Amino acid sequence: MCDNKTIFSVAAVIVTYNRLKKLKTALNCYEEQILLPEYLIVVNNCSNDGTSEYLEEWKMVNSSIKKIVINTNENLGGSGGFYEGQKAAIELDVDWIYLADDDAYPKKDYFQKIENYIKLANVKNLSAVCGKVVEKNNDSGHCAYLNNWSTNIYIGVPAVDYNSEKLEVDATSYVGVFINKDILKKAGLVNKNFFIWQDDLEHSCRLKKYGSIICFPKAEIIHDASSEHFQLSWKFYYLYRNRTYLILKHFKIQACILLPLLLIKSILCPLKGKSLTEVKMRLTAIKDGVCGKLGKHSVYQPGWKP
Repeated sequence: MCDNKTIFSVAAVIVTYNRLKKLKTALNCYEEQILLPEYLIVVNNCSNDGTSEYLEEWKMVNSSIKKIVINTNENLGGSGGFYEGQKAAIELDVDWIYLADDDAYPKKDYFQKIENYIKLANVKNLSAVCGKVVEKNNDSGHCAYLNNWSTNIYIGVPAVDYNSEKLEVDATSYVGVFINKDILKKAGLVNKNFFIWQDDLEHSCRLKKYGSIICFPKAEIIHDASSEHFQLSWKFYYLYRNRTYLILKHFKIQACILLPLLLIKSILCPLKGKSLTEVKMRLTAIKDGVCGKLGKHSVYQPGWKP
């Protein structure tokens, strides 16, 4: 039980799918915060590893945090899960909405340091605030600057920049970010049809129109990321499709150069040792992105491997 702890006016949204061990670690991190979130919303993305049963017990355990569990009827992907969480959180009487996956573990003073920054900064139009994401003892580039004449669109913030007291960035990931609820109402919720990947970058484009996105590096959150991200899998279809869609939606002038360049790079990627299977995936993704064909693809679904 978390008695006599101060509450931060924030609804924390955690999305989980079949990672019960990591989820338990993450939930414990929120219970141990020096400054507690007022609400903790867990979106269970149709897990089948015992997560549903565990969450039924978890929400009955006495706590100073108000607990909400949302069980989906199918795996909606990260973007679909965050959409459901944001939709529930925006109706609550809080000032901020926090977003993270089940493999993100904020240090005990994470919420306290972010709230202190918000109070001291007194920035009128502050869209979002995040801390420094640490992976394997190094920052993993979860904050980014705009690079709108590159097919990558965003480039990770250089490690040296995290030595600053604070830095204004153009985009941030959903690993420990606090979004101003009033601005979220204006910018809209995450695009649930992205399924996974690039959804946080596209959302950053909209949030940035209404205010600053600030990284406060003194607040740190550990990201227990899998090496799977660096191996070709079904996820890369969504990377290329959603990036294509993002470019067309938010960078219309640059799109006439960036999309042909992305197409050429995809066709020629075997010169860098990539397979023809990857070429087909990339071309399918680019075509679907141009046509606005979002949602879960019939072929490139969780479990698909080349």
